[in-house]
Amino acid sequence: MPRVKAENISYEYKGKRVLFDISFDIKGPAFVSVLGANGSGKSTLMRLIDGFIMPSSGNLWVNGLSVKEPEAIPEIRHHIGFIFQDPDSQFVSPVLEEDVAFGAENLGLEDAEIEKRVHDALKVTGLEAFRTRSPFSLSGGEKERAAISGVIAYGPDILILDEPFSMLDDDGRKEMLKLVRSIASDKLVFYVTHRAEDTLFSDSVMIIDSSRIVAMGSARDVLYSDVAEKAIRLPLAVRMAKRLRLESKPVTEDELEEALCI
Repeated sequence: MPRVKAENISYEYKGKRVLFDISFDIKGPAFVSVLGANGSGKSTLMRLIDGFIMPSSGNLWVNGLSVKEPEAIPEIRHHIGFIFQDPDSQFVSPVLEEDVAFGAENLGLEDAEIEKRVHDALKVTGLEAFRTRSPFSLSGGEKERAAISGVIAYGPDILILDEPFSMLDDDGRKEMLKLVRSIASDKLVFYVTHRAEDTLFSDSVMIIDSSRIVAMGSARDVLYSDVAEKAIRLPLAVRMAKRLRLESKPVTEDELEEALCI
């Protein structure tokens, strides 16, 4: 069964078409980057998956449950963890360990299970030493880790990250993407971004442009497709390789350097 399946979904808001005729079928576990310019419809698609909004037409299923069935929405949201752009907006407690426990507590779990989930989540994100700190006192990268910790402890099998690392520098963003990459080993992760460089950690890339999916596949295939150049700003390595007409199709600067040294 696909983790997420969309069948000809469209969405309109106040008479304006935001998404049109979107179809895909993702089984997972996988790390899927959703790439596109600001206003292309990326975030709208994620909100459709989570059931925040309903398709104007077509249908979308999460683990076999249709988002168009109102009684299915609570169960769908049990499967999904959503991480937004601003981590401060997700914190509900002045103590990190209590904040991380919040979602798991709402599931009605036993205290021992909640404590185990909090411990495991903080270990995965490297924040064990900060468990009694206020999440609001952490650095930008640590706040992102704290937000991810709370979602991991909740236990969803689908993660949606809606441009969560946009306020981090390049090194910080790469560090967080490596963390998410490791989490994606047993989950389906949708990572929304307008930075093509961020997609290099992905199993597959979806490009949304002018309300439609215009390309989907591996990062290398998608970034070298004709439509990618029209829809997004390509990574430096890809731009250089295209100008030099390299056959090896490097996607990172290290791969570009290697291709030029051959």
